Amino acid sequence: MSRFPPDSPALPGPGAGAANADAAEAARRLERTEAERDEALRQAIFVEQQRDIARDMALRFEREADALRRDFAHLLNDDLARHATALKTLASTFESRLAGREPSLAQLASLMMQSTDAMLAAIRDSITRIRADSSAGNGLPDGLRALVEDWRLRRPDMRFELLLEPADDSEFGLGSSALETAAVRLVAHALGNAVDHARAAMVVVSARRTGARLTLQISDDGRGLPRGDIAEGPGLRAMRELVVRLGGSLLVDTGESGGAEVLVELPWP
Repeated sequence: MSRFPPDSPALPGPGAGAANADAAEAARRLERTEAERDEALRQAIFVEQQRDIARDMALRFEREADALRRDFAHLLNDDLARHATALKTLASTFESRLAGREPSLAQLASLMMQSTDAMLAAIRDSITRIRADSSAGNGLPDGLRALVEDWRLRRPDMRFELLLEPADDSEFGLGSSALETAAVRLVAHALGNAVDHARAAMVVVSARRTGARLTLQISDDGRGLPRGDIAEGPGLRAMRELVVRLGGSLLVDTGESGGAEVLVELPWP
């Protein structure tokens, strides 16, 4: 006869304690996993917020830098260039008045004129660089449009044309910031040469992107290149060094219209 009544609960077997312990451990692991997941989500949200803050700060600093560049360009153009031009006018007056009476002083006045010419060229180059930096922030097509429009305002007696292929900015695409800034600088320098040295009446700027390649062409109808082997000046040498650093090539030759033609090939990653 059994010592336990029929309706008494059965005692747990020897494996029940281990199963309960495993279940408790699994519950604790699940709780830790969920806590770690929640912490990872909080960290991801924090990182995203910090990235948004950093992006907003970068955009604000870029806008402030653009404003400073514009102010500095106005300072160079309105003040320094104006004073340098006045100094050149005075030197020219002294040279003409002293040419017959004091040749040595007239020669000094001529040297003053050459110095002011160099000063004005340096000021124009600085302005071009500043405007190129500020124009390249919205994409290469916009940067080239701003550059060409700037020259139209500065030299209404000349004709400036811009050809873009593809014509649609979204199809033209975006390159790296360094590449687009360099491209605008190269075009700016070539335009400056055409205006200052080529005696051109028209300059055509062409930018063509085909796949992973960018082709820049700046052509003028000026007096063309001098005959014979002419050593590269510092400006052209600086342009070539910049193109080589970017992995491209630069060619300066006589164009179809008889003037000078600058052809630049650059990678477009």
